[in-house]
Amino acid sequence: MKNKNIKILFLDIFTDNEKFRKELEKKVYNGRSLSEHVRKVFGLDKNQWLTLDASKDIFPDKFLNVDAVVISGSSKDPVKGQEKKWMRDTYKFIRKAIKKDLPILGICGGLQFTVRALGGEIIYNPNGKEFGAITVTIKKSDPLFNGLKKNFIIPSNHQCMVGKFNSSAKLLASSKMCSVQALAIGDKIRLVQFHPERTKEQNMILAKMSKENLVRDGIIKNEKEYPKFLESLKTDMGAGKVIIKNFLDNFVYKMN
Repeated sequence: MKNKNIKILFLDIFTDNEKFRKELEKKVYNGRSLSEHVRKVFGLDKNQWLTLDASKDIFPDKFLNVDAVVISGSSKDPVKGQEKKWMRDTYKFIRKAIKKDLPILGICGGLQFTVRALGGEIIYNPNGKEFGAITVTIKKSDPLFNGLKKNFIIPSNHQCMVGKFNSSAKLLASSKMCSVQALAIGDKIRLVQFHPERTKEQNMILAKMSKENLVRDGIIKNEKEYPKFLESLKTDMGAGKVIIKNFLDNFVYKMN
């Protein structure tokens, strides 16, 4: 049941490149911001949703006076030696949220930034970039995956993955190309490498925007495979909505 009293912080770590941000907003989100798109997917009212742009490198503690935190995906790879100051400061803010015992959902880059915040390693995936409609296999049952089959299809778009990580995290799911697709840290933190907030239509747009890079990145072998690849993106990917509902029902509403 929807709780009108809850408030969620959307920690936007997408990019510090405003030109790139505006391009994505125009082409992928129909002129809306990433935050606004995710809010609508979560089904929350505007007064239930706060947005903090981490790239501005200003992190007021008042933004932690919320009931949960959702950390976005990112075009920035949090690989040691490549991190900007705002990224390192974001780790500090994430640690504050963890210390406050807030429910956290980290999506793609959100997973990676949280792992880095906890002292873990993020590396470039030796198997290459994972993009498209991928099959994720549940390795351990969890409330986040209630109602889903063991194997489900969902959008993905990343070139990095978890390396060494000495926390008490439990592996929840994997894919063929990426062994760590979902992690549980304690009772309140859930991290996913895929994109539950992304629609198949948005996946199609991103594929068309990056057509020239698909062969270079090894997503397809040659340009002749492009039509077949596009066709694969039309697969129903309703699992994302289930996962988001499960996060709200089992990690946010139950805690409030």
